[in-house]
Amino acid sequence: MIRHLDTLRGRAFILIFALLLASNAAALVLYSYRHNDAMDALHDAMFAEQVAIVVQLMDRLPPSHRPEVATALTGTMLGVSTENIEPLPTPKEEHARAGRITRLINSFLDRPPSDPIGVRFGESDNDDLKNSAPVFPARLKLVTEEPIERVLQNVYFQGNIKVATELSDGTGVLMTGRLLAVPHFSWAQMSPSLLALTSSALVIAFWLLSRFIAPLVLLEGAARRLAEDINSPALRETGPLEVRSATAAFNGLQTRIKQLISDRSATAAAIAHDLGTPVTRLRLRAHEIEDTDVRDHILSDLNQMQRMIAGALDFTRLDFDSEKAQKVDLVTLVESVSSDLTDMGRLVDFRAEGRIILTTKPTLLRRAIVNVAQNASSYGKQANISLLTKDRDVTIAIHDDGPGMSPAEWDEAVKPFRRLQKNSDAIYGSGLGLTIARRIMEELSGRIEPVRDQRGRFGVAIQVPRGEQQIIK
Repeated sequence: MIRHLDTLRGRAFILIFALLLASNAAALVLYSYRHNDAMDALHDAMFAEQVAIVVQLMDRLPPSHRPEVATALTGTMLGVSTENIEPLPTPKEEHARAGRITRLINSFLDRPPSDPIGVRFGESDNDDLKNSAPVFPARLKLVTEEPIERVLQNVYFQGNIKVATELSDGTGVLMTGRLLAVPHFSWAQMSPSLLALTSSALVIAFWLLSRFIAPLVLLEGAARRLAEDINSPALRETGPLEVRSATAAFNGLQTRIKQLISDRSATAAAIAHDLGTPVTRLRLRAHEIEDTDVRDHILSDLNQMQRMIAGALDFTRLDFDSEKAQKVDLVTLVESVSSDLTDMGRLVDFRAEGRIILTTKPTLLRRAIVNVAQNASSYGKQANISLLTKDRDVTIAIHDDGPGMSPAEWDEAVKPFRRLQKNSDAIYGSGLGLTIARRIMEELSGRIEPVRDQRGRFGVAIQVPRGEQQIIK
């Protein structure tokens, strides 16, 4: 799980998810503030219009009829009184809502905006209003079950507002109204919608990310294959501009590396080939030297030069593409290597039972086994070869009776033309055996590494690539 989250797709997914959560939270906070302001402004406009209508109505009535009409107009939401009017303060500049109500009333009455009107807010219901029960009781039977109608059951009182003004004849009138509010939102109601929207956005974002990142995934795979096979096919240059540029640069890098390796191999092969003729002439001339010690030393140096030339030619002539993979019996293959080395006078011991059928390039694999076994029999007196199978993994273990190598010495030994033994000149070789074996196993997607058995003997383990294996005991 953590590995998937550490990928580019996982990090982008987490970033988008966090941004969606933050944006939704910010939108809800802004909505709540805007909701309050909008509801207050709407309520104030409606209340101001009611006040204006009442004032206009009272202006048209005779003074004697006004108390009776005021009583008739008094209800749950609005109270009207024309008797015993208490003076109310005019709105101050810092009270924005009171000032807004004053301006709205004056606007509806076609009065100057600065015409004084008394306004006072309260926190409790007032006796001037009839029926202090909730505006829309829970027992109210709605005509339908529409969500908008169900909201009416959630309306609650914030307090009350009193407005005092004068009629055209100077008579005062007092109106009391209730301040209503509706809950901002309910998490229980909003969560399903938010979850559906967020999930849909995440699914679409994940799909788009997969499309955009697909070329990068191919580029990563190509980089891994390049480490194993320099001749792997070039990538298609698809995707966004940055990805296409990176793919083009990668393809160019692969082409330059292939050209560099080809030029280096051609140069080494040409030098090694051209050195063969002078070495042969020097060998012929060395036999004409009468001093035996000098002649033997020169011939020994020439032999070493020939071994290095032959090794360099072998290394540059490695051809991994000409051979096709095929099914082969690994036991039979290793037995043939053991028999050939034994016929050459080397001490090799190999014992195995059953058959191990796998798909590989037998000539290359045989060469790697031969190189390691020759080293073991040359420097360790005797090569002991065994086959180990575990969970369909097959390992060819080649141990010897020599002193072995430390990890640092092993890292040095697998480099080209490295020979660690002090008496290595007496042993035929060029220092390329392990280098070639490692290069072959890398080409076959296998491994070669140093090991020690239970007796402490040093050995080399050749892990054969899995491929299609069939172990028959």
